[in-house]
Amino acid sequence: MEVTGFRSKIKPNARLSADGKSFTVKEVVKFRFDDDSFYIKCFLSDDYVFADDLNENAFVLVKETKTAFLQPFPQELDFDGKRFRFLYTAHAVAEEIQGEEIFKKGDAESFFDYKAADDSYLSLGVNDNTKEKLDFYGKVVNNSSVKLE
Repeated sequence: MEVTGFRSKIKPNARLSADGKSFTVKEVVKFRFDDDSFYIKCFLSDDYVFADDLNENAFVLVKETKTAFLQPFPQELDFDGKRFRFLYTAHAVAEEIQGEEIFKKGDAESFFDYKAADDSYLSLGVNDNTKEKLDFYGKVVNNSSVKLE
């Protein structure tokens, strides 16, 4: 599935399949970046998070994890026996919320994303309001494995 198709169809309570796993979508959040572009983040059953990247036409499937990394983050880091390279940092504000209120409208986050050679994905984040550290670990999933029911 392409990101544009995903965005036009995603809604709470939908069944989402990705990377051979099946989930129920609990919340859909539209996050607005500081440059005025946006991304969609879905909070799923089993504590997974699914997010899109329109520029790369890609998706990531991650789950919250705990890391010892603190700012300033390096260009490369080792986690779970893998070497991760820095991709980008961004700041975004929750603009539209559908479904459960796991993340609230107006909540903001800054994040620093990394990728390993095997497409493992690590996102180191901080909630602007609470200063809570929110780290997520998972992988970039193949678009052909993404399906909505």
